[in-house]
Amino acid sequence: MEMFGRVGLVEIPILIAPDQKVWMDKMIKEGKIAIPPGGTLEKGSLYSMFIRMLLHNAMEEQKRQEAMDADDEDDE
Repeated sequence: MEMFGRVGLVEIPILIAPDQKVWMDKMIKEGKIAIPPGGTLEKGSLYSMFIRMLLHNAMEEQKRQEAMDADDEDDE
């Protein structure tokens, strides 16, 4: 998934726990949630990128698990 390409996005409201927001703010402040090289982004954009990356990773893991399950079924 190209995180910085021109991908059509949809806007959804999201609720997170107060301690999760504090953690995300801290990670952004410390530079641990990456900003593209030479770029500056608003904090809201960094939240969005972080959530999108989590979703992307979860989708990739699900594909990997499905492939492993299919291989297991073929072995039986």
